[in-house]
Amino acid sequence: MKILYFWDSNFKLVNSIFYQNEEDMPSPMPSNATSVAPADGLYAPSWNGSAWVGITREEWLAQQPAATPAAPTTDQKFQAQLALQMATMQKNQAEFNAQVLLQLADLKESVTPTTSPASSATPTATSTASTVENK
Repeated sequence: MKILYFWDSNFKLVNSIFYQNEEDMPSPMPSNATSVAPADGLYAPSWNGSAWVGITREEWLAQQPAATPAAPTTDQKFQAQLALQMATMQKNQAEFNAQVLLQLADLKESVTPTTSPASSATPTATSTASTVENK
């Protein structure tokens, strides 16, 4: 098994290819490849003809452009406004529902229970039925 490391026209590392068997490797070796691996911790490696050279992580970070946040699009702003309106409406609806439920609970407590006419009619029907059977 072997790995070949390839560089571009500026001698910067562009990719590597892993070969299971040496028979699978290109022959002759491409002019822009080597089997010499770049050292660990090497940033922006480039080939100098005999070894990979690079810069430190701090140097590499200093060369990176500063991240600038992307401004939201008009559609994104509109969607955010709609989401805020929906959240406000849901909150208001929940508060309204809570007030209605409290008012219903207060009404239920203020009503006193009374005997229903159906409960007084049941014994009469029973006594009538027993009278008919006795005859």
